[in-house]
Amino acid sequence: MPSHLIAVVGGQYGSEGKGAVAAHLARQYHGGRPTATIRVAGPNAGHTSIDDNGTPWPLRTIPATAPANPTEQLLIAPGSEIDPTVLDHELTILEQGGHPVNHRLTIDRQATILDPIYIEEETALTMHERLGSTGKGIGAARAARIMRTARTWGDRPFSGDTVAVANDILDAGGRVIIEGTQGYGLGLHAGHYPQCTSSDCRAIDFCAMAGLNPWQTNIARFNVYVTIRPNPIRVAGNSGPLRGETTWDALGLPVELTTVTKKPRRVGSWDADLVRAAVEANGGAPTVRLAVTMMDHVHPEIAGWAGEYKIEDLPAKVRTHIWDIESDAGANVYLVGTGPATIMEII
Repeated sequence: MPSHLIAVVGGQYGSEGKGAVAAHLARQYHGGRPTATIRVAGPNAGHTSIDDNGTPWPLRTIPATAPANPTEQLLIAPGSEIDPTVLDHELTILEQGGHPVNHRLTIDRQATILDPIYIEEETALTMHERLGSTGKGIGAARAARIMRTARTWGDRPFSGDTVAVANDILDAGGRVIIEGTQGYGLGLHAGHYPQCTSSDCRAIDFCAMAGLNPWQTNIARFNVYVTIRPNPIRVAGNSGPLRGETTWDALGLPVELTTVTKKPRRVGSWDADLVRAAVEANGGAPTVRLAVTMMDHVHPEIAGWAGEYKIEDLPAKVRTHIWDIESDAGANVYLVGTGPATIMEII
């Protein structure tokens, strides 16, 4: 089969379900040709996937595909920031939970070490209060990297050249997933500065962090799964505008808490302009494929549905909703999340 590079990115303000989408894609290639997932950026974003036993795994550093595919190579990109304490914790719980990762994890030597001083610097700048930042030191670490004062992973445990590993897999006709973080609307240049994250959040940005180029000759296919949800969220506090902001009570849903800070999320209404901008910024159709998660929140009649479905076989309200999303976004829906552990494929 031809080599395939996939980027999974957020189309709103993060917490769209990218971990679940990446895990689903990883399961499609269980066994057979070589595969890898590259986690980019830092531990200020938690990605959750659910294993075959129904256990959720909220991971902040190791790729969310780790519990989904036992043969998946797990890479942490040169453009990532690593908190050794978070890494050690995730290695321990995954190994103890029956998902061995030590033998398949490679951390790029060029990745930045997230030293405690960076968290202290962000705390001193009151970034959480001013901007709704998670305050995990990512921005300060990136500033230090630009000034060439940050420490890199070097020859610590699991060190290697993740770009070379990924290219070997692509040379062999394999599949590589780049697991992006945050969401398009949080990008440094997406229009919400200073209430934003410290980098842009498009597929091209994550490819650069991973050291890969979608136009390189050993990549036969390149797709971007822009992950969205019917009701976008932003983190609590002074985190920026949210169109049609409402409440969890008004939606009849339980309050969501952020994976990292455990604070309540703000929730808004569908923002067609934001999603279309995210699709266009990530290359547009047909490169972009939409993954719509949490559709069971709006259409409980499809809760738990999984497998392949033709659009005409879906309930009328669901079918119409998907068509409306496609019209608003300018791209086709390929995946529909129907529960914490279930995803439908639209064929």
